[in-house]
Amino acid sequence: MINSENPNNKNKCPDCEFELTVPSDTEKGEILSCPGCGLELEVKKTSDGGGCIDLQELTIEGEDWGE
Repeated sequence: MINSENPNNKNKCPDCEFELTVPSDTEKGEILSCPGCGLELEVKKTSDGGGCIDLQELTIEGEDWGE
């Protein structure tokens, strides 16, 4: 549940379960770093009123040079 009075939202790191404080103005596609384990996380979904509600591990796809 998202508290609209709180300017930050709480989310947990999917790897280490560290509780992250995510600013309410976070937008889809932003990259956040977990202070607990250093994992880079991508915001996959935000709520209508702002704030992150879904974080996933950042995956970087390699370039395909036609090989």
